[in-house]
Amino acid sequence: MRSFTTFFLWALAASILCQGFFAKDQSGYICLIEDPIQNQCGSICLTELSPRLSEVVKAQNEGNTNIREFDKEIKSKLQTLEVKIGEVQAKLPQVHAELEEQLQGVENKLEGRLQGVENKLEGLLQGLERQLQEGQTKLEAKLGERLKDKLKTNFGRVLTKLQAVLKDINVAKMEIPDRISDNIPSGFELIGDRYFRSVSERVDWDTAERKCREMGGYLASFRNEEEFNAIKAKLNDWPAYWLGINDRDNEGHFVSVASHNPAPFLKWKEGEPSDRNHEWNCVYLFNGRMEDGSCYGDAPFICQADNET
Repeated sequence: MRSFTTFFLWALAASILCQGFFAKDQSGYICLIEDPIQNQCGSICLTELSPRLSEVVKAQNEGNTNIREFDKEIKSKLQTLEVKIGEVQAKLPQVHAELEEQLQGVENKLEGRLQGVENKLEGLLQGLERQLQEGQTKLEAKLGERLKDKLKTNFGRVLTKLQAVLKDINVAKMEIPDRISDNIPSGFELIGDRYFRSVSERVDWDTAERKCREMGGYLASFRNEEEFNAIKAKLNDWPAYWLGINDRDNEGHFVSVASHNPAPFLKWKEGEPSDRNHEWNCVYLFNGRMEDGSCYGDAPFICQADNET
């Protein structure tokens, strides 16, 4: 850039000099280098131009000098800055290590304080638990004594009432069989809490049901195993006895003919009910177990006085 400017200035000076040698303006003035009179070329004579050109060149040189000095100054500052940056970078690991150490120290202090607080809280909680346990023990002791006295009193009252109720129940038990026996058909025997009658006449199931009704009862079924065992003890193991249980209306659902409800107790022989060809629908008692068979076979039967079961 500096060379181009210098070339431009010298080219401008050469052009002016050439005009001084050869050109003649319209007013008739000619500027000659040998006779540089001021009035010949007006204000553009070489005598006027040369000092200005010198000043321009001098200013250019001074500017270039200032630029070089400024460049040197900038480079020097940059080098100084690079040195300082290098020093800072060199110190960074040390600073990092120091910060890590300080941070670790702070963490250790906080951990120690937290542990201390935790220990204090744990001690307080244990103390509170002990106090609560002691208070509960004392309260239970006080309440226990009072409750024992109240329980003893109440228990005595309840026991007295229960004894009175049991006495009334026993009296009622003694009176009930006498009252019931007045309505029991003849030939029926009290077995357990109910009245039964075994009939040795051999008939089919339907006839056995009809004859029990004629006797004032129903073909029998049982409430529970205790009652079943009590009746079984009065019978022979052979022959079989018809019972008032069948599944004629709904296959597999055995119903009492006295109550028309599902039979409450069944004591089947192993493999029973067999229900061969869906034709064995009536239940009989044989050798201490129940079996199903054809309703048209003949056998003795058992009647009951009530229709509750």
